Amino acid sequence: MSEEDKNAAKMDDVQTAAVAISTTIIVFFVIYWAIQIDSVRDLLNMAYG
Repeated sequence: MSEEDKNAAKMDDVQTAAVAISTTIIVFFVIYWAIQIDSVRDLLNMAYG
């Protein structure tokens, strides 16, 4: 493996890690927002029947 191939492989690893972390954060926030919206709906249902 040449030095260029090693650098390209490292960049691929970094990009893969960045995509994985970004996806994890987005999924976490979508689940969090869904739980918050459900909570608000329950509170509004209790308040207004």
